[in-house]
Amino acid sequence: MDKVSLALQLRLQATSRLLLTHALEHALNEAADETDILQTIVNMQAAMELYSKLYLLRRNGWRSIVDSKLHSRAEPDLLADIEAGNIRTVQFWKSRDLVSESIYLDEDDRRLLDEFQGLRNQLMHLGLVQPSKDILNQAIWLLVRVFHQLEWTEALSHRDKYFSNSLKAFLGARLFERLVTRSSYVAEAVDRAYDAQLGDSVRYCLECGNEAMVENDEELLCFVCAFRAPSYAIGFIDCGGCGTEDCVAYDKLNVGRADQTGKCCHCRRLVEVSRCKECTSDFAIRSGCAYCSQ
Repeated sequence: MDKVSLALQLRLQATSRLLLTHALEHALNEAADETDILQTIVNMQAAMELYSKLYLLRRNGWRSIVDSKLHSRAEPDLLADIEAGNIRTVQFWKSRDLVSESIYLDEDDRRLLDEFQGLRNQLMHLGLVQPSKDILNQAIWLLVRVFHQLEWTEALSHRDKYFSNSLKAFLGARLFERLVTRSSYVAEAVDRAYDAQLGDSVRYCLECGNEAMVENDEELLCFVCAFRAPSYAIGFIDCGGCGTEDCVAYDKLNVGRADQTGKCCHCRRLVEVSRCKECTSDFAIRSGCAYCSQ
């Protein structure tokens, strides 16, 4: 990545993360009042704007988010402008429209985005009197339906991006626990996993246990905890304990070298998995290979 893109990315990542976590702190306040609602609107909308620009920056470079009048400036001058905070970026409507072309947004998503932006505009131009507490749930739905697609995990270390509860690493354990105990979040995440049509199937998550992990040709992704893993690395077999099909996750890459300890994503039992020497099918050792007599 060039120096200008890197400098912009570092600023956008740091500020957008603070804005998003601050919005959730207010949205998840059990004793939320009007101040919490207003803070949720302002911070959630600002986070959305910065994340949309960060998404474009990673894909298309810094020119995709910086005012075209600055495209011809020399790199040292641009870096100085960034350091001084003098760079003008594209307006939110433009970055939002560009992002909308490459992520999955259905009619409800677009309506939610428009309504939230409308609330922010009312607040900034006219003030907002006695706002509804439903706005707090709308903010949480934005996290599920839009933010999860904007690759906020890029701000995490490599070890926190894959095979882990990425959202807990991003938000911190305290805020994450408050989020997942909010029924509107988990329920929306499960619905989103089924409705988004981003994958071929929906599974129980290996990390958090919720039925919100989508599998496609490239990766596994949980809409609740943002667990990610490459599809080729994890195999699934039926669980003999709870009877759930294709629910025991195991190390598919190494099971041929040595037996592996798998885990049922539903009942959370540990299961020893082996590869049959006759038919090369993977099976639970306790049950034996279902495809041959070995």
